[in-house]
Amino acid sequence: MNKDLNKKEKEPEIAIEETNLANEKEELESLLKAIEELEKLKKKNRQKPRNLISIEFGSVFHHNRYINFIFSFILNLTLIYLVIEVFQFAKYTDIMYVIILALTYTFFETIYRTYVLFNHFKLVIKSMGFVFYIGYVGIFFLLDVYVFGDSFDFYNETLLIVFVAIFMLIRYIIGTMLIRNFRKRNLR
Repeated sequence: MNKDLNKKEKEPEIAIEETNLANEKEELESLLKAIEELEKLKKKNRQKPRNLISIEFGSVFHHNRYINFIFSFILNLTLIYLVIEVFQFAKYTDIMYVIILALTYTFFETIYRTYVLFNHFKLVIKSMGFVFYIGYVGIFFLLDVYVFGDSFDFYNETLLIVFVAIFMLIRYIIGTMLIRNFRKRNLR
């Protein structure tokens, strides 16, 4: 008789457990469906091409200003030396003067670019960035005439203007490619 009572008491417990298991199973199935839907949405968002137009004045390679300065210096040094050697726009007595020129230029360029972007952004937009070109020509002219004298010298002023145009164009192309590469790899 005790066995029959135990069986009767256990039957409601089993039924409750089965109901709990069925409820848990339903919850798990609904959670799995929700996860699958989220994954589908995630895949759809990845597959959509982004039609994003980005204008970035100042070519920021990295958000740390010191790392950005080093990247800018290396890029400027490489391109200054390359453009001068390929096109023979200037003469210099020693390679150290080219390195010092690139370092000095990068320093003044960073200050000038930051000042113009923060204080005269409307002018940058209205001139479509031409204000940077004028500033960079001015920086190179001042460095050529007043700082370096005969140790680094452009052959004439026309070549200085053409040098800055070629330098800026190449730097813009290479800088844009580097920034895109850094963004793809999340290094920026």
